[in-house]
Amino acid sequence: MSRITSSPPQRGRLFHGLTVTSALAALALLPAAFPATASVEAPVTEAAAESSLPSGNTDYRTLADYETDMDQLVSDHPDLVEPLTLPFPTSSGRTVRGIEITDNVGAKDGKPVFVTVGMHHGNEWPSGEMTMEYAIDLVNRAAAGDPEVTALLDQARVVVVPIVNVDGFVNNRRQTDTNVDMNRNYGFGWLPISTSGAEPWSEPESRNIEWLLTTRQATTFVTQHTCIQVVLYPPLQLKAGPTQDVDRLHDLASRMATHYGPGYIARDSAHDYETTGEAIDWAYFATRGLAITAETCPDRGVERTFETQVVDTYPEHRLAMNEGLINTASPEQHATITGKAPKDAVLRIERSFEMYTQPFTQEDGTERPEAFTTTHTSEMELPHPNGKFSWAVNPSYLPTPPYQAEGIVPDRTGFDDEQWILTCERPDGTVLQTVPVSVDLGESVEVNLQECKKNFHKKSIG
Repeated sequence: MSRITSSPPQRGRLFHGLTVTSALAALALLPAAFPATASVEAPVTEAAAESSLPSGNTDYRTLADYETDMDQLVSDHPDLVEPLTLPFPTSSGRTVRGIEITDNVGAKDGKPVFVTVGMHHGNEWPSGEMTMEYAIDLVNRAAAGDPEVTALLDQARVVVVPIVNVDGFVNNRRQTDTNVDMNRNYGFGWLPISTSGAEPWSEPESRNIEWLLTTRQATTFVTQHTCIQVVLYPPLQLKAGPTQDVDRLHDLASRMATHYGPGYIARDSAHDYETTGEAIDWAYFATRGLAITAETCPDRGVERTFETQVVDTYPEHRLAMNEGLINTASPEQHATITGKAPKDAVLRIERSFEMYTQPFTQEDGTERPEAFTTTHTSEMELPHPNGKFSWAVNPSYLPTPPYQAEGIVPDRTGFDDEQWILTCERPDGTVLQTVPVSVDLGESVEVNLQECKKNFHKKSIG
């Protein structure tokens, strides 16, 4: 049933005739303005008569189909695709898998990262399908030499995890096998509601996304959902106030919504419906990458089938995801660390800082937030003889969050410098130099690694 084509579908160029330069300039696109309404229905699995999807599929995948498709992409295109296994098995012991896509995929080369995931909610089958189809589409187009895709994959890395709630998908239910809505379990702004889990980050599924976004320098993060017509961004709560990067967030969401269609609205999540503990709120405040919830759905009155929810929606979804990839590749949307280090050195950046839930009633009866630590760590390898590097990273300057040790402090406008600590190391892990780095959004900072270069080939460091 699941089939991957060996050449890209002939349904127009990647950006409908736009070059990367002109696509970056195509801003200020306005979404339509009627409200969307949410409802939950089981997907109709009636197969489409024919399919224009990159895979050629006509029905929903099984878990085995997803895994086969990812394995085939890796096998057929080892220079473009490598497998990714997230570290925490689900509560029922299942593995969560994904793939990474870029030119020379095996290199730790410091490219900015676009992360797109599906099925936070296991019964939202189209969200996984379109995430997987986009991966197949990118790889097919790159392998066929599509100039726009090739240029973007030279500049950025794409991480795709089509099913983040594997247990929920296998059992066709919204929650995990512990009856937790994993998209209410992220620690930032968490509250103990009925489906949010016993404590923040209690679920391996949410901890997998935490690991993914703190070990990759994700400039853009999109989590795919169904079934309303909205593209959402932080905050989740009105009382938090607007984010510091609301203009950047709204710009990307608006461009995505315009591609999806005239019925789609781009807005902050709090003004759609208020929730707590979602992925996008933590992701934005922890990384300053743009974090988006994309909800797709057929128009009102249209039956929800594989054809209407996946086949008919995918061409627009592809264009919306291209906006995320273009955003990721833009130097204005991340920070950059440059310098020169010894050939074969390993560079590592790390930082840790406290974040907070919302205040809630603790076991001792007091009302206060709970703190948790967010730790980022990434590494880069330097195989080139001249040792020059350019590393796209999340800014050290992060938005001051509304959730603090003292409670909720709304309408924050400032940024906190959570410095990167950069180490220059030998391949065996010996640290030769440590440098603190402060670098802002769109800024490039050069580090001096002379001490590392001086000691790299010495047998001992005195």
